Formats: sequence, structure tokens, C-alpha cells
Amino acid sequence: MIGVDKDGEIVGLDDDYGTLAEGNKDGFELHLRNLINNAFGVEFATIQLEIKFPVVDEKEICEININRGKVPVYCVFSDRNGMKVKKFYLRSGNSSQEMDIEHSNSYIRSRF
Repeated sequence: MIGVDKDGEIVGLDDDYGTLAEGNKDGFELHLRNLINNAFGVEFATIQLEIKFPVVDEKEICEININRGKVPVYCVFSDRNGMKVKKFYLRSGNSSQEMDIEHSNSYIRSRF
């Protein structure tokens, strides 16, 4: 949920919209999908995500639902030299843990 604070209070997206050239729902979703495309790939962004903009307490928020994956998804980062690096993370409770390559291979084989 974007537009909801850590205490569950609805704050809306107006401040977020104000940071964009096209400061509305369409511009926000375009920006969000571009970030997701760059970090996780276009296939993930188009197949695995459902993005909605419900209005709660007269404020628009962003609800993102992520479907369970059928294949592993790697995060793409730029290292200090600007080279693209892929990393694999495993969700553990309310945190994400990076898995080293040796452990990620066995996990991926058992999970997918």
C-alpha cells in the first residue's frame, strides 16, 4: 500500500503526485511501473503485478498485489562501477534476505 502510513492512517498520494511532471494517477503508475521494470524486468511487471487506486476516506491510495511467482525473479542493481548485478532475495517474515549464489540454486530447484 502506498499512501498509508506505518500506523495504518490514510495519507493519500497527493504528495507523491506532486513530485512528478505528470502529477496524477496515470503519471504515478507509469513511474512506478518503470521502476519495477528496471528492477525486476518487464515480464514480472506485466504478469505478476496488479496495481489499483482505491479511494479511502476521500483520498486516493495505491494498492499493489503481487501474484505468487512460477519462476525465480532477480533484482537488478548497479554496482559502484555502473555494472548491472543480479541478486536473489528470499522473503522471511517481514524482511527480505539476500541469498548467496550457492544457497539460492538449491532453494530455486526445490521451490520452482
